Amino acid sequence: MAIIRDSAVVLRRLDYSETSQVIVFFTRDHGKIRAIGKGLKRSTKTRFAVGLDLLDMGTLVVSSRQERGATLANVIEWKQTRSLSGLRDKLVRINAAEYAGEITGSLTEDWDPHPELFEALVTVLVDLATGSEPLRAVVRYQAKLLRSVGSLPRFDACVLCGRTIDLTHFSSFEGGMVCRHCEPGQIEKREVARPTLRNLQHEDSSESFSSQFDVLNYHIAHLVGRQPLLAAKLIPAPDRRIVN
Repeated sequence: MAIIRDSAVVLRRLDYSETSQVIVFFTRDHGKIRAIGKGLKRSTKTRFAVGLDLLDMGTLVVSSRQERGATLANVIEWKQTRSLSGLRDKLVRINAAEYAGEITGSLTEDWDPHPELFEALVTVLVDLATGSEPLRAVVRYQAKLLRSVGSLPRFDACVLCGRTIDLTHFSSFEGGMVCRHCEPGQIEKREVARPTLRNLQHEDSSESFSSQFDVLNYHIAHLVGRQPLLAAKLIPAPDRRIVN
């Protein structure tokens, strides 16, 4: 049985019994790990219940029989290493942070390490906790996540014919922008305004974060097969345009 120690962020918690929880961690060197924390919710005379909060950062120790197997790992030890109390100062901050955690869990595979993505997740959580503009931080993280998992769309040219002009619609199925000449033959698509496209082409842009979020979230929803639950808390559904 392998003993694994790694830096981790808590992505999800599910009650397993009156005293135990199943917890989804995103770790730096081992990727996403699903583990059962036996007795995490139970205190004894000599030990207080550990209690793991959503998006907590810490050092994780687990035991696992087979890293890529279907069985859950076992939590041996958890030590919180950083407090992000600022996330809970404003509702929009915690909503943005939970959205980042949700899409990370949805787009990554168990035991598939992405060290650079782990660092990006830590950065966006710290930025949100210290007062960064939520949509700006989230949009940058959306792009980093999609790049890390190999699904960042192409915004600089038509993915079908290669044209770099007259790019009018985005197709998640095709993996990027399509021009006005190729667009009529596409079933799944959504129109993208020119200012939004310019901002998506230049990731350091400081404008129209809501429209950039809308396009990238649209793509994420297609990749996952459902709309991220936290998306509606960042931009209400009536303000998001899903075009099929």
